[in-house]
Amino acid sequence: MTDIRAFKALSLLTTIGVLVVTACTIQLRGGDGPPPGPKAEQTTDATSSDLVRCRSVSAEEAAGYQHCKQVWAENRRRFFGKKDGAVVAGHDDSAAGVTPVPKDQSRMPQGYPLPAAPEVSKP
Repeated sequence: MTDIRAFKALSLLTTIGVLVVTACTIQLRGGDGPPPGPKAEQTTDATSSDLVRCRSVSAEEAAGYQHCKQVWAENRRRFFGKKDGAVVAGHDDSAAGVTPVPKDQSRMPQGYPLPAAPEVSKP
């Protein structure tokens, strides 16, 4: 009978220990609360209201259209993470100023013949 009591006490102690470790782990991780929202959702009310208004602007509304082009450019700049200022309207500089970096050849084996290209088998 002593063995059964000792086994019950040991299993109870182990269960309590596991629960304490689990509670401490959850507490240190920050709990099960919702994760913080992405940065894209942390925009100002003015910018988001301008974006909502600019969804329905037409090309005939010249003054509003120019303002909306600036708002859209700023939104693209924030979305893509460019830090160099506003984008020029109508100018795509995605490839401008990009100079290719030469590949590092230091890891290439030296003194070995180049692998031959596979020959095409003739039918």
